[in-house]
Amino acid sequence: MKILEPFTGMDPRSKAELQEVCDRLARGDTFSQAERKAAAAEIDQLREENKAKFGIQNVAVDFVRESRDGR
Repeated sequence: MKILEPFTGMDPRSKAELQEVCDRLARGDTFSQAERKAAAAEIDQLREENKAKFGIQNVAVDFVRESRDGR
């Protein structure tokens, strides 16, 4: 099911790719080894770009500490 939403600030091409992947997952389709490797390489590249822009981020550690200490 496709739902049209107002502009969210997300690049339309990226949003379409994300929707395609979500649709495949919902259908139970599997991904080839080549697709998995390409996705991993893209994630690594994005991680490096973010690291160059913002430095090393420890937000996950902060969230774990906050949830643990907030009990």
